[in-house]
Amino acid sequence: MYIVVTTITKLKTPQSCHGKNLTRLARECFANHQSLTIDFEGINTISTDFFHELFLPLIAEFGADYLKTRLVVTNMAPHIDDMMKQAFSNLDAYFENRSAIQDQECDEEIIAMNLAWLIKARELTRENPVLAELMMGINDEEQQLALSRMSLDDIQHIAQSGWLCFSPRFSTHFVQSMTRRQPGVIDVLLGLSGSM
Repeated sequence: MYIVVTTITKLKTPQSCHGKNLTRLARECFANHQSLTIDFEGINTISTDFFHELFLPLIAEFGADYLKTRLVVTNMAPHIDDMMKQAFSNLDAYFENRSAIQDQECDEEIIAMNLAWLIKARELTRENPVLAELMMGINDEEQQLALSRMSLDDIQHIAQSGWLCFSPRFSTHFVQSMTRRQPGVIDVLLGLSGSM
C-alpha cells in the first residue's frame, strides 16, 4: 500500500488524529502481510503527536524489526526528519498521557473481546494450527508460535492495552451481501478469504 500524507488531511500540519488513522491503515496492511510506504512529499511541518500516534503503537504491537521489513518512509524533508527524531528523544509527555488514559476506566467490552480472542487463539495455535488459520486467520507461523507461548499474564496485559487485538477479515461486499440474504457455507468461506 502507498499512502501520501497530504491526501489524508487538508490541514497544513498533520495532527495526532491523522497519525492514528495511518496506524489503523498500517495494521490492516500488516495483517494482510502487505508492506506500507508513507510518502511525506509536500509536508513542511508536522505535530510531534503525529509521530507518537503513528509509530509508537506500531512498534509496541509489531516490533521494530518487523517494521523495518514492512514500513517505508519516503520524501521526508530533513527538518521533518529532525522533528521526528526530537519527538522520539522526548517521550515523557507521550507516556504520561498513555498512563493517564490507562488509569481511566478501560472499555470493558474491548477488554472482554480481547481476552476471548487471545485465549481462543492460544488454544487453537497450541492444539490445531490449521484450525487457527481457517477459523481465526492466524496464518503466520511466527505469530502462531508467539500466541501459543503466551501466559495468562501476557494475555491480560495485551487485552487491557486499550486497542482491539484483531480486525475483520471480510470485505465490504461480503457484509452487504450477508445483510440481503441467508448465506451458504461457501459464501462464508469466500467472504473470509476476501475473494468475493
